[in-house]
Amino acid sequence: MIHKPSESDKYHDMLPILEADTYGFWTDFSRRPGGESGVDGSAVWWRSGVPFVTYNGIAGMPANVDATLERLRGWGLPARWTVSSASMPEGYEAALEASGLRLYDEWPGMVARIEDLPAPELAAATIEVVRTEGASAEWSDVMCDAFGVSPETAGFMRQAHAWPHMHQTGLLYLLVRIAGEAVATGLLRSAAGAAGIYGVTVRRRFKRRGLGTLATLVTVQEGARRGATIAILQATREGFPVYEQLGFQTITSFRSWR
Repeated sequence: MIHKPSESDKYHDMLPILEADTYGFWTDFSRRPGGESGVDGSAVWWRSGVPFVTYNGIAGMPANVDATLERLRGWGLPARWTVSSASMPEGYEAALEASGLRLYDEWPGMVARIEDLPAPELAAATIEVVRTEGASAEWSDVMCDAFGVSPETAGFMRQAHAWPHMHQTGLLYLLVRIAGEAVATGLLRSAAGAAGIYGVTVRRRFKRRGLGTLATLVTVQEGARRGATIAILQATREGFPVYEQLGFQTITSFRSWR
């Protein structure tokens, strides 16, 4: 399902920040040992070395489709090409499809002014910043459980978020605990005055208790403490109604081609 960009001009100025931070988050996966990233015209590319499609690819619109595909295919790794619908010229996706790519997935790109969002209500939950390898493993375990992935895919996800390579300046991993158990996660990327909200997941047996909302809002709160005035995110199908109810607005769709 394609979520059409908002017709309101109120949030139009947030589009460049949303796109830049989202693309920057993906290139962060190149922090792993042996990883690399770079700029290709108006696009960025990243290679983590983890053999899973999410963690290698290009985002944006480089000038030469064929040359970019040659680069990606030369890696010998699953990879994706992601474009923002709000910035994409007519016919661009047709060129990708003609080059042998197929639509893989898409996510609404959403924004909100932090002052318009509610404050988090912790109730019985506690919030922890991930500062150790053990807590990092718990963070990945919650994420893998939330998505119900195979053991092989879970291994790839743990590699991509491994301690300490992804736990560096500009990224803040958060755990939500209930009675000491890690039940939800959040991940803040701080850049350009924005709170980039990523990695919001909830253990399957704890779903529908408002923990996704809580994880989102505490991550936003951490961004506000670091000076952010707007919050940005990509929404999963499951998370979209939650974010929309909180007040996030859709201004683009990130369409990913494999």
